[in-house]
Amino acid sequence: MINWGKVWSDFFIFLALTSNIGFIFSHDPYQLIVAIGVNLIATVLKFGAKKILSAELLATALVADLHLIPAAILYFSETHVDLAIGLAVGAAVANVISIILLFIEMVMEYRKQEDNY
Repeated sequence: MINWGKVWSDFFIFLALTSNIGFIFSHDPYQLIVAIGVNLIATVLKFGAKKILSAELLATALVADLHLIPAAILYFSETHVDLAIGLAVGAAVANVISIILLFIEMVMEYRKQEDNY
């Protein structure tokens, strides 16, 4: 049976990374807004998660948010565009760590299911 809550949560975690990488390469302001929105949605979805590594996943989401929001302020003020891109790269690193944690958790869940049989 498909756990749709996990599907949506994982979907937004992957989308957060890809939208952030899109901004890093395109420098498009709309892409930055999309990246922030998707990251915030992923963060909200992680609040209700009852996973083994939920605290770590939430921490990575908060780190990404706290990189992207100042990046938007700097980018749209046009004062430190290079710093804004650097912050977006930092958020992408946090997104990659989040996906690595997601895979670790998936392996742990499969092992737990195998042990129950």
